[in-house]
Amino acid sequence: MHEFKAFIEGHGLIAPDVIPAGQKVRFAGFGKPKGNLSAVCFLFADGQGGWFKDFSTGQFVVWQSKRAVKPFSRHEIATLKADAEAVDLRKQAKAADKARFIWSKLPLVSPSHAYLACKGIEPHGAKAGRGDSLVIPLFNPQMELVNLQFISAEGAKRFLTGGRKQGCYWWLGKRSDRVLIAEGFATAASLFEYSGCLTVIAFDAGNLLAVAKTVRARLGESVEIIVCGDNDASGTGQKAARAAAVASGGRYLLPKVVGHDFNDLLAGGAL
Repeated sequence: MHEFKAFIEGHGLIAPDVIPAGQKVRFAGFGKPKGNLSAVCFLFADGQGGWFKDFSTGQFVVWQSKRAVKPFSRHEIATLKADAEAVDLRKQAKAADKARFIWSKLPLVSPSHAYLACKGIEPHGAKAGRGDSLVIPLFNPQMELVNLQFISAEGAKRFLTGGRKQGCYWWLGKRSDRVLIAEGFATAASLFEYSGCLTVIAFDAGNLLAVAKTVRARLGESVEIIVCGDNDASGTGQKAARAAAVASGGRYLLPKVVGHDFNDLLAGGAL
C-alpha cells in the first residue's frame, strides 16, 4: 500500500491515507484539496498492482509493485483501462439522462440569488435547483448536455454522481473574434460582463487544456483564445492556464494578486 501511495503522489496527487486491497477508494484529483473526491484508485487483492484514475483530468495510470514476479503486458494494461472506462461510460450515460431530465424541469434562477449577489454577477441562464442551489449545465464536445453543477448559496459545488466533467464546458455569450476561457462560473460571468466576449467555463484548472483544444477545434484558427487562469498560491491555476494556452495556440492571462481569480478583482473594481 505504501509503495502504491508513493506512486500516486509521484503523479502530483494527494493519495488516500489508507487503501485497502480489493476496494475502490475515492480521493482528491490533481490540484484538488484533500477531501475532494474526483479521483479513484484500486489496489489488487494480492497487493502487487493497481491503478488510479483522475476524473478531472482523464488520467488513467496502471501501477505494478517492484516485487511483482511478472510485469503486466501491454494487453493486460489495455484490458484494465478498457474495463474501467466501460464502467465509467455506463455511469456517465445514466448521469446524462438524469441531467437532461432535471434541467428540463428547472426554472430560471432569480437574479437576487445569494450566490449571485455575493459574487456580483448576473444569472446568465443558470437555473434554480433544490435547497436554493444554483444549477449550471455541462456540455460535451459534441454539444450534448451530460452533467450538471450545483452551487450552494455559500459557494459549495458538486456534480451529478458519475457524470462526465472531463472535456465538458458551458459558455456565455455569442461567437466573437476573441474567446475567453475561465475555470468557474462566477469568474466567467465577471469576464463576460466586463468584456462582452464569448466566455467558456471549464469548471476547474484540470479541465482547461481539454476545453481550450475543443474551442480551437470548433471555432478555427481565426479566433483569439485567452485562457484566464486563477492565480493560485499553489501554482495550479497558473500552470494549467499556461499549458492550455500552448496547446490551443492562444495566450493566457492571470490576476496580478496571488490567491485571487478575476471575479475577485472585477467584483471589487480592482481591474
